[in-house]
Amino acid sequence: MAIVLTGGAVLTVNATNEFLPSADIRIEGEVIVALGPAGSLARPGDTLLDCSEALITPGLVNVHTHAATAFYRGMAEDQPREFWSAGYAMPGQESFTVEDHVLSVRAACAEFLLNGVTCIADRLGNMDRIAPGIEASGIRAVVGHSLVDARAPADWKTADAVIERYGTDPRRRVFAGIAPHALDTCSDALLKECARRAEKTGARVFIHVAQNEPEVAAVRRRGHDGALACLIATGLATPSTVAAHAIYLSDAEFDAWPSHGIAIAHCPASNLKIEARTLPLARLAGRVTIGLGTDWTASNNAMDMLAEARLAALVGKMRADDPQALPVQQMVRMLTIDGARALGLDGLIGSIEPGKRADLVVFDGNKLEATPAHDPAANLIYSLNPRAVRDVLVDGALLVRGGKLTWDDEATLARQQRTRGAKS
Repeated sequence: MAIVLTGGAVLTVNATNEFLPSADIRIEGEVIVALGPAGSLARPGDTLLDCSEALITPGLVNVHTHAATAFYRGMAEDQPREFWSAGYAMPGQESFTVEDHVLSVRAACAEFLLNGVTCIADRLGNMDRIAPGIEASGIRAVVGHSLVDARAPADWKTADAVIERYGTDPRRRVFAGIAPHALDTCSDALLKECARRAEKTGARVFIHVAQNEPEVAAVRRRGHDGALACLIATGLATPSTVAAHAIYLSDAEFDAWPSHGIAIAHCPASNLKIEARTLPLARLAGRVTIGLGTDWTASNNAMDMLAEARLAALVGKMRADDPQALPVQQMVRMLTIDGARALGLDGLIGSIEPGKRADLVVFDGNKLEATPAHDPAANLIYSLNPRAVRDVLVDGALLVRGGKLTWDDEATLARQQRTRGAKS
């Protein structure tokens, strides 16, 4: 049985950013099999979703988050930079168990889906126990067990278990990456081993890079001329690496970065909150694959990718001193297909085209912030918010219908999250 989204306005985000003012999308199994004029693709027995007063977009892609820490929201506000760089530890976090984090990741995935996020890149410790919760939610994800060797040998046993269970093939809805924590918490030897294993397994590498000044200072003490030099020396300066943040790069590093093809996970809300600075986005946009991320709720209380895109665009214009920088279509792509490209998924998701997986968001066009629709792409970036998310599909499965989860109850999850969060 097929699902047909009928009569919707469609932001395809294809190579020409084609906009279809009234179209059908036919989904068979996991895949979009056809796009056509409104009313042209339905057959007897199909499930029809009336989208005649809706905007359909590719699912939003979050290229950097730590979903299982969702109950850290509000635990550390208005702190100095030194508070964060001392280990990113929350007061009272020792009271939370792995079981608490497993529950929290279910709530976080629900929140992401309700916000129109269909794909996340997630990394944390104990990922062998957390990843099944991500998988059960139906969301698309690449998962990695965090590796550090600053105080003890890196936990390759758990990392390998995650890779063995999920594999590294991005055609799987949940697959594994390699996740060294950061340049200062990982030795050069560990970083080189990550590069070696990534090449052997085909995995992508996810790592925090130049996220604070102490990290860069530590790298320099090891003899590297900055963060980029460390990535180059350890074999991680490749298109298979996703560097989160990159906000403490020098001018020379910004100039050299594009030649290495390292993708960047840009997390403006988190960066602004904990470091009061962000990436000069316009300097690299269009020259480097850049996706957007929410980071964790301790440093960005929201899991709202629409807000992230809006902030990235506006602050990016300010940093560039140019109101024409970072135009709407570029930001739409950063939110969807470019994020997918950073994760190696742009052949599967990130645009609405026949042959791609059916990861889609239907926005309710009857919300006031969706009207008028002079420029639906501009509405997506500058006025829509999660309350307009009506339906969400991942691999053709309806995970949100009419603004409600199809696989769990939001109020129940909220009560559980409130109870567990009170432990701190």
